Amino acid sequence: MEFYIIIILLIVFTAILIHHYKIKRLKELQKRGVINVSHIKAIISLIQVHRGLSSALLNGDESKGKQLILIEKKVKFESKHLQNQPVIFRSARWGAFIDHWGRLNKHNSSRDADNSFKQHTQLITNLLYLLEDEAERSYLNAAFLPKFNNVGFVWRELAVTAETIGQSRAIGMGVATSKSCSSIHKIRLSFLLQKIQQTMDETLPQLSVLERFEYKHSDLLKAATSKMEFLISTIERDLLSASKITIDQDEYFSLATDSIEALDNIFDHQIEQIKATI
Repeated sequence: MEFYIIIILLIVFTAILIHHYKIKRLKELQKRGVINVSHIKAIISLIQVHRGLSSALLNGDESKGKQLILIEKKVKFESKHLQNQPVIFRSARWGAFIDHWGRLNKHNSSRDADNSFKQHTQLITNLLYLLEDEAERSYLNAAFLPKFNNVGFVWRELAVTAETIGQSRAIGMGVATSKSCSSIHKIRLSFLLQKIQQTMDETLPQLSVLERFEYKHSDLLKAATSKMEFLISTIERDLLSASKITIDQDEYFSLATDSIEALDNIFDHQIEQIKATI
């Protein structure tokens, strides 16, 4: 009888050890995933800036050359961490990024501004998919983060909205630099404004928040909404409806950047909360 009791106890003890090991392993994957996601997001933000500055450069503002070189150095720095992560390094999306970025960051003054915009946008879209892939692979989803039922909005809608504003920044930089807003630019900007408004109405209110983070969360949402509303009104007034484009390109770049940074602050705050639970 005692022998069977010992066997049962050993089985129970082994099951407990396995359970704790699985939990520990899960937490390690999540923590590493949060770090990787943060680096991917940083690269996305840098390439969004690179796209906007390239738009100004290819539309005649040659002063942006030195700034582009600085951004490229920062991308290289952020990439070092991800290059040392085997699961990232082996990813087809990461390989595609390294190849594409290696060709895109070569300053070619003969490159068409529209082509530059498209190439940057394709590159960023690939990285957005990589970010979402890494979040899922690292179990940074609602099933394994029960206090964040809507964490998927962080990896998808929130990151994509920052990219939407990034596109409006790049297009607007070209318009403000060339002092001309074509019908194609107006259509693109109008579409992007609808997407930005949709995020304010549908995505931001659904983001998860832990109780002790509610005050800061509320402040960040208010700041982002205010800056996005101001950006929308500026684009409508100074780019879409203006009979003559007079807004300074650097002023517009700064204005759009404020909105992106406000969303990035929300993204970082969501990361901070996730770290507090794993």
